[in-house]
Amino acid sequence: MYSRAFMAVGAALALAAGAADAKGPGPKHHHPANPLPGFVVQGSLSKTHYDGAADDLLTGGLGAAGLQGAAPAFADPLNPTAAEQRTRAIYGNYRGVVDMSGAGGYGLFWGPGSDGGPELFPGWEYKAYAKVSGHRNYINNITMVVQIPDTFDLTRRCVIMAPPSGSRGVYGGIAVGEWGLQQGCAVAMGGKGTGTGFHLLGDETADYAVDDIDGVAGSAADIGRGAQFLVKPNAHLRRFNQDFPNRIATKHAHSQINPERMWGRFALNSVEFALWALNDRFKDDDTVPAFRPGNTLVIASGVSNGAGVSVHALEEDRQGLIDGLVVSEPSMNPGRGRFTIAFGDDAPFDPAGQTLYDNIAMMGLYAPCAALDPSLDGSPFDLDPLQAPLGSRQNRCTALYEAGLLTSDDPAVQPGEALAFLNANGYYAEENWGIPSHEWLNLWRTLNLTYGASYGRFAVWEQVCGLSYGETDAAGTPTFLDEVTGRALFADSSGIPLGAGAGVKLIAEDAANGPVLENLAISGYGLQDLNVDGAACFRYLSTGDPADLGRAPTFRDIIAHARVRKGAREVQTDGNLHGKPAIIIHGRQDALVFPNFQSRAYAGLNAQREGRRSKLSYWEVTPAQHFDTFISTLFLNPGTGGAQFAPLHFYLTEGLQMMMDHLTHGDALAPSQVIRATARGTAAYAAGDATPGGILPPPSAVPAAGDLITFSGGTLYVPQ
Repeated sequence: MYSRAFMAVGAALALAAGAADAKGPGPKHHHPANPLPGFVVQGSLSKTHYDGAADDLLTGGLGAAGLQGAAPAFADPLNPTAAEQRTRAIYGNYRGVVDMSGAGGYGLFWGPGSDGGPELFPGWEYKAYAKVSGHRNYINNITMVVQIPDTFDLTRRCVIMAPPSGSRGVYGGIAVGEWGLQQGCAVAMGGKGTGTGFHLLGDETADYAVDDIDGVAGSAADIGRGAQFLVKPNAHLRRFNQDFPNRIATKHAHSQINPERMWGRFALNSVEFALWALNDRFKDDDTVPAFRPGNTLVIASGVSNGAGVSVHALEEDRQGLIDGLVVSEPSMNPGRGRFTIAFGDDAPFDPAGQTLYDNIAMMGLYAPCAALDPSLDGSPFDLDPLQAPLGSRQNRCTALYEAGLLTSDDPAVQPGEALAFLNANGYYAEENWGIPSHEWLNLWRTLNLTYGASYGRFAVWEQVCGLSYGETDAAGTPTFLDEVTGRALFADSSGIPLGAGAGVKLIAEDAANGPVLENLAISGYGLQDLNVDGAACFRYLSTGDPADLGRAPTFRDIIAHARVRKGAREVQTDGNLHGKPAIIIHGRQDALVFPNFQSRAYAGLNAQREGRRSKLSYWEVTPAQHFDTFISTLFLNPGTGGAQFAPLHFYLTEGLQMMMDHLTHGDALAPSQVIRATARGTAAYAAGDATPGGILPPPSAVPAAGDLITFSGGTLYVPQ
């Protein structure tokens, strides 16, 4: 069945064509007034046309080979231009989402020109800030970008919503938006209140303390209300800067608005902005009907947090803006329902409405010890954490025993006990492979502070669980962030510290040897144990159980737990997609966003909530995990050197094409199923691999009985 939006477009275009045949050019189409939406910050709008030669929408002028090559340099690292910032941001954000190796699918299944079309896309890019009701201590703007290619298809009139993944800046959805540009659609990339809005605090960094909408750094006084994020001067901040100089406030953690609770609104704003931009782009063509929700297809997409944004948006869409949803490995925190999950022959599991923060806090406490279990030997990057002393993981095991969180005093037994605890609490064995590498990357400890501070709406000066962000020297002592690194944060950072966070690290303020780089901290147990005190604090903020804290909670601890739990409840999704067609894709081996608490839980909640009205298909891909970008680099099989995971991005593009065909031609969506791909090993992908019977089989219209994911009797059944 054709979608109403597409039918309306087709009728309007047919009418216009018929009039032209009978009476020459036909009557002029009336274009109503097109005022800027009220949520757009006055004076923030810019419109830029890229010619598709020197610069373009998709690659920043780099082309396919340029995206694969070395990072583009700034002509003057102390004065990078807005254009240079944009190109380098596109470069880093594109590479942060997909496998960039030719053997792994780049240039064949995705990448500029992979569809046989152009590598460079000329077109218009609209950029503006959206207002957000915020906290009086901050300037906090939400960046929106809409890309309209010169090849925009007026016969289909479509918008692909591509919010950024993780804590990335506004170009964090560029790899998802690529598919939209290739289809001749506009791409709406809206920020979500996280992003690369750093405020470098302290006198040494005052000249490059904050970024404007284009990522160009300057002083807080000069950029002022035009900053992406800025902490306004106040008595708390003055005391904090005096006592703790050179710390860094981040947009995701420290805005004190819990931005995730507003993700849906931010995304819907980006769609409204896209419709406004399309009307502005074609305002001089009287043959083009005005763009509005009833005649313009909108598919909400995204990866990880960007996928969660789109789920929130569809749940909150009361204007009929969104026609369909296709997302991959979404972080979306389903609320508690009355259902269970049965995985193979395992006993049914109740996700109990646990949030991503609950999972992060659990992993942050137990994973350093669990990573030592012999069953994980040979896992990718089974190394001690970055910038940590040898033996720090075993010290974590010892500290957990001293805290009463492990029962065995045998160092050889403790890692297995920690791993068994994780597996008994929803982190299934299929995800165990990722514990050493994710711990090596400091992922969970990094996210502990980001999400704990965000959900609890903690100010930077509150130093939740005794942690801050900042730069450190070789000895782990806090220092200021150098100017070259500071001016490149917009382009180079993923919005969080460590890992991809250039120059922004975790500082343990309350360590016995602190303030010091967290991985060097000495805890209250007299050990360099990767700051078990901080990890236990974050776990307590999640559970409220004094046993997790390892000591009697203070009144401040109790209030902090209440703040975090309130914020975590604010971000939970309700499972109601209003009967709209949707595809959710998740990798079974996802070791960061756990299927049991996210996509499986959402599929069960949606089935319970919508019943027969539900049009959700849930595809679970094995072997696949969260970070496609690492498939052919960090996550190679240590024994064979070959890739051991299938790319989820391939299935995201399959889902997008299927959804487009469903909305425009009425083709059926493939039902919920397990997709059994095969890792490519050391061979390169070929086109024939993406066929039924190939190692990247498309989702089946009629899955085998042993692959169907079903819901009945209050249980979601997932075949093993």
